[in-house]
Amino acid sequence: MKRIIAFTLILVVSHLGYSQNRKVNLFVNEPYEKMAEMARKENKLLFLDFGSPRCGPCLYMKNNIFTIDSVADFVNKYFISVDYMEGGEKKRLSEIYGVNSEPVFLIVNPEDGQLMHRTHGRSTAGEMLERFRQGMDVENNMAAQNRDYKKGRRDPDFVLSYINTLHIAGLTEEKLMVLKNIFTDDFPLNSLKEPLYWDLYRRYEESPTSRQTLYVMDNLKEFSDLYKESVVQGKIESIYGSRARMYIFGRNAPIEDPQFKTVLEYAQKSDHPNASKWLVYLVPAHYKFSNWVQMAKEVENALAFNIFKGDERFNFKKMMSEQLAWYCNDKEALKYALKWINEQLKETADPERVASLKETLNTVEAKLALP
Repeated sequence: MKRIIAFTLILVVSHLGYSQNRKVNLFVNEPYEKMAEMARKENKLLFLDFGSPRCGPCLYMKNNIFTIDSVADFVNKYFISVDYMEGGEKKRLSEIYGVNSEPVFLIVNPEDGQLMHRTHGRSTAGEMLERFRQGMDVENNMAAQNRDYKKGRRDPDFVLSYINTLHIAGLTEEKLMVLKNIFTDDFPLNSLKEPLYWDLYRRYEESPTSRQTLYVMDNLKEFSDLYKESVVQGKIESIYGSRARMYIFGRNAPIEDPQFKTVLEYAQKSDHPNASKWLVYLVPAHYKFSNWVQMAKEVENALAFNIFKGDERFNFKKMMSEQLAWYCNDKEALKYALKWINEQLKETADPERVASLKETLNTVEAKLALP
């Protein structure tokens, strides 16, 4: 009985810890100077939330994170908070602070309007509180780290923290520039086997053709032995898998990208367990916009090898049909799309899938009917 009571108390306390009785007090689309004056009078900082009514992550943060008591109490204690969802003031401030995505959260000094800290995207309550605390720390927030980096600070712990700050801020170009200053052309690649540099690479490298990535690809087994195999393979998958899909679904000819041939070459010789899946995208992508019939034939070859199965195969076939329907006017190539769609219509009775397939079918048939 005592155990049951104790367990019940734990549940009650846990529930109270995550209760949502309060929320961040967000003013909406108010003039900046009015909010800054309020913050100065109350000796608080400014918290500016940039989003939109149609942004899923923005609404998630407002409805699920800013309504948690611990977050609301902390933010309301130290900040005057403004939600910029639309309008001229949002546009003006976005230009001043370089906001071009959403959600973006800024901590601003109301005394001089200087940006102190920036974060980007959705997060957990704990992560958000940690970001607020860092933003208030004048020795460690983004403004302080920018200052110290410009002054030449380069100790490893600082650089790791700085890159993470830029990553959380959504400042990709700035983050990659710092990485470039570490992974220079004369960076000894075997240093990637050291935990510090491996951690930097694992967390932040995004290029499939950087010296670092090609070195890891060339020594995949060694890195898998040094670090957990699933981690190493997961990192390479995140780079090569996403790039392969980008090439096949993009609006530009992949062959015109100077990195494409290297990506294709390394995928062809890689021992990575997902290399064959990358090639299912990369080989047809080689001919996109330049030889649609050959692209369709390569898709046929990929289907014959049966690398994708189940829903993955269905979606691949459907998406290849859409690529031809949207971008291709070659009637010989379009006949392949017509064939794939008709095959799929026989395979599924799902109303949404059928409707989507028929929409693509109409586009293909309309193009085939043209003189």
